[in-house]
Amino acid sequence: MRVFLNSREKFWALTAALVFLEIIVSFAVPHSYFLTALGDITQCAVLLCTALVMLANAMQSEQRSKLFWMLMTLGCSVWAVVQFLWTYFEVFLRADVPNPFVGDVALFLHLVPLMSALALRPDLAQDKSVARLGGIDFTLVLTWWLYLYMFVVIPWQYVSEDTLRYGRNFTTLYFVEHAVFLFCAATAWWRSSGVWKSIYGHVFGAGLLYCATSIAASEAIDHGTYYTGSLYDAPLLISMLWFSAAGLLGNRWVCRTRSHKATAGKRGLWVSQLGMVAILSLPILAGWALYLSQAPSRVQNFRLLLTLATMMLMGALLWVKQHSLDREIGRSHQQLRDDSHTDLLTGAKNRRYLTATIEADAERVAQGYSAMTSSPGQRNPDLVFYLIDCDYFKEVNDQHGHEAGDEVLVEISRRISSAIRYSDVLIRWGGDEFLVLSRYTNREDADILAARVLESVGGGPFTLKSGRKVGCTCSIGWSVFPWFVREPEAVGYEEILRLADCALYEAKTDGRNQARGMLPTCEQPESFMEAQMAEKEVGFAERLVARTQVTKGPEPMARSAGANSNPV
Repeated sequence: MRVFLNSREKFWALTAALVFLEIIVSFAVPHSYFLTALGDITQCAVLLCTALVMLANAMQSEQRSKLFWMLMTLGCSVWAVVQFLWTYFEVFLRADVPNPFVGDVALFLHLVPLMSALALRPDLAQDKSVARLGGIDFTLVLTWWLYLYMFVVIPWQYVSEDTLRYGRNFTTLYFVEHAVFLFCAATAWWRSSGVWKSIYGHVFGAGLLYCATSIAASEAIDHGTYYTGSLYDAPLLISMLWFSAAGLLGNRWVCRTRSHKATAGKRGLWVSQLGMVAILSLPILAGWALYLSQAPSRVQNFRLLLTLATMMLMGALLWVKQHSLDREIGRSHQQLRDDSHTDLLTGAKNRRYLTATIEADAERVAQGYSAMTSSPGQRNPDLVFYLIDCDYFKEVNDQHGHEAGDEVLVEISRRISSAIRYSDVLIRWGGDEFLVLSRYTNREDADILAARVLESVGGGPFTLKSGRKVGCTCSIGWSVFPWFVREPEAVGYEEILRLADCALYEAKTDGRNQARGMLPTCEQPESFMEAQMAEKEVGFAERLVARTQVTKGPEPMARSAGANSNPV
């Protein structure tokens, strides 16, 4: 079976050939400028190839995998910058790289994005809030590792120069960092599956070889036995090539490296806890530097000031993270409240929303009428309850199916929403029945909104997904709160809803496609109380002596029509 290589794989194959050529030359050629130049250029080429492969994966992957490959690209790019700087000294300046080397801090920090990428675990589906906070977590991790480097290594490079201590401390800290990186890679490899398990396995193998080689080379540099192109570089080049092979594997299977359904919420909590541990370690290290370290006083003072500055910086980062978390929690709670108050099919509010808000609305209206005595000429904000029922909706379900019925309900909800004001609320009351709670309105104008809803619902056909057109009208029953303007609390909003229901029943029995409103005939409750005391068997609407207001809807079209027919 023939194996076809894409352009990236061909480029990697050429890079691999260059690596093995350099390894052969390192065995055959003694230490010379040619050997040094070939070794430096080969390492630059391999690291550039690795960064480009990782970047290609980031450009093609889904969002969760994209961040992983971007962090891998960042780590390999910093590594390549260090190698280019090393090449500049040895090849262009033809000088030995100084020890201590200014690029050592970048060489140390390039592992931080790599271990952060492994801690990200893109093979697990992660909630959005943790993903959004990943940048702060990465900054915290990077700050802590930079602090460790400046605490352990930098004093012997700039504060109290000591090449021997510098090399020993750098090697020790570099080994610790490699150990953490390998632990992250091994954990990801052990707990993953499928394509990602292979990718993590390659990263772990390359990291293990890189760790052993870099520590050995660092020791050789301290003892003056290392030179570029020596046998130390052979396993180092293989580890670089191995990293690029892991990226190449991800590139070949990029369409298959998707997140699993398992959640990574615990990982997010683990990262947060690790950040707290990092902050708590700062005063411990400061105490060691002050009371247990035998370092010169200048080093001790530098370490104390460094710790104080780092604590302030990491504290600020944690404050930003906590503030972001609080905002995210607030948004989540608001979203949960909105979801619990929303009908899933139509997007309108549900009965739970009315239960949660009606008491405040009724109290506001009652207070408004109580203030009327001081301003008798003001127009008062009433509450008007409109119960809206779809006419002949059962026929739509019977003739076209329940899916078509759902389409009609969604369109009716949209049309009602377009007819009411922003301050009004549309509530799905149940089945094909809706309730509009009109706030800040006046009973004298209540029929205007009813007419708009009748026109919006019945004024045009409903086009189904099948292409058929359905005509649909609605019937409306409405009533106002408060019933008695002189005694706003004499009749509760529950009874006003029952009045609206009675009005809806009358509208449907009188021919449908119309609105019936019930309004009081008096402003005081005396007649209402007398009716209750005189006859308990009298109907509810009759006890609340009411006058009826009728609004007719538009001329109805045929309730069902073909795909290409015109509405009747």
